[in-house]
Amino acid sequence: MSALAREDHSKDRAGAARGAAPAGATARDWAGLAVVLLAMFMSQIDMFIVNVAAPEIQSDLHAGFGRLQFVIDGYVIAYAAGMVTGGRLGDRVGRKKVFQYGVAAFTATSLLCALAPSADTLIAARVLQGLSAALMTPQVLSIIRAVFTEGPDRARAVGAYGAAIGAGVIAGLAGGGFLLDLDVAGLGWRMIFLINVPIGIVILGAAVPAVTESRSTAVPRLDFVGVAATAVLLPLVLVPLTVGPEQGWPWWTYVCFALGGTGAVAFMRWERRLEDRGSDPLLPGRLLHARGFPVSMATVLTFFAGNAGLFLVLTYHLQSGIRLSPMNASLVFVPLGVGFIIASAACRRLAARFGIRVSVAGGTLMAAALCTVPAVTGAGTTSQALLLAAVMGVSGFGQGLVVAPLVDTVLSRVHPDDAGAGSGVLNTVTQAGMALGVAAVGALYRALLGANPQDAGDAVTTSDFADAFDGTSLVLAALALAVAVLCAALGGGRRRTARRASSGP
Repeated sequence: MSALAREDHSKDRAGAARGAAPAGATARDWAGLAVVLLAMFMSQIDMFIVNVAAPEIQSDLHAGFGRLQFVIDGYVIAYAAGMVTGGRLGDRVGRKKVFQYGVAAFTATSLLCALAPSADTLIAARVLQGLSAALMTPQVLSIIRAVFTEGPDRARAVGAYGAAIGAGVIAGLAGGGFLLDLDVAGLGWRMIFLINVPIGIVILGAAVPAVTESRSTAVPRLDFVGVAATAVLLPLVLVPLTVGPEQGWPWWTYVCFALGGTGAVAFMRWERRLEDRGSDPLLPGRLLHARGFPVSMATVLTFFAGNAGLFLVLTYHLQSGIRLSPMNASLVFVPLGVGFIIASAACRRLAARFGIRVSVAGGTLMAAALCTVPAVTGAGTTSQALLLAAVMGVSGFGQGLVVAPLVDTVLSRVHPDDAGAGSGVLNTVTQAGMALGVAAVGALYRALLGANPQDAGDAVTTSDFADAFDGTSLVLAALALAVAVLCAALGGGRRRTARRASSGP
């Protein structure tokens, strides 16, 4: 970018800061959005692609099921534990700069994953990859919040963000199966990590001219106690949630929950004490008490818990229940991702007219789609797979209607100086919701099935799998309806605030 262009861009931002009408997004801003969304897409792929490659990894590295589970969950847990810190670092150091550090680290750790000679090495590399993602991805929403200051521009950017998530789901589930079948140069599962290396290099090169730097105007000090607390407390809760159902909830899982709960109370007291002393907590009170922020976080938690639970039980039903191959099973998810992308693209105009009510409609549509599952699971294998793909397409469309307006609502209520912290909390709650959904919905499914779906044996019939999936789907429909109710509460709170503002003191 030329010096003159930089000067003009700075003048636009300065004018907005002085109270002038904010300038619309420039071509550079949209190019920068494409760059950061490519990074978001890459991190989403790595959330799902390892699930597809799990059997091949287990066989090649001679890993037990427990180690394989941590290959998958080590990434998610590290990702969640570092998210708030990564967001706050962006506020302090500069969101573009931290984004670049995160992309570089993610690229390097992806190469480490591809070269891992053993399961233990792969687990360590996956944890480092998750920490790298925790630096990289909170900056995406922070940059959107800082750069796209006008409502229509931000709505369009958030819609593109939702589409990137949906595309990541498709690429992770279906693309993973395709890469494994292709078996490039005989590399097998290692290719799912190697493909990140050229993508990461492209992102790093494109970010230099395209992404605008931004940071908090106050330059907050880093709360090292808060950093350490989040690094310890989230794994204390997420690790037992991940492995507890599989191991029958041993005593140590309850100890972890107790320590996590006690530590969380102590952490919040420490944050309040810091704020009272005029210092900079990792979680500013202004953020936690922002209008509608607690309700919006409850909505995010419920939404992603239901989604993660759906992905898990549908995978079990397709592969263990009706005996589809991993590749064919992954194709059933494709309409879900396509529906998500289409709805995210449509949300820009819908949200401008109807606001958060679009998310209410999306949650209701998800619930309606999931209620049709019992009418589908009695069909034959091929027709059932096609019908379930159609159901997932409708559900995915509903999911896309929920995400973009919900994220836009959260961003609009976060102070610009807290954009990184707000993005970090949003992403952390997302990951915590996914871990909670996998544990709780997975436990319900196993209870309804009466056996471990991975080792069910001949005693468990196709009809048993269908009954378990039916029952779980109705619970997931109830969670989707809860999302609609919570979104309606967010909209109601916004209308009440607007009426108070219009009526004056």
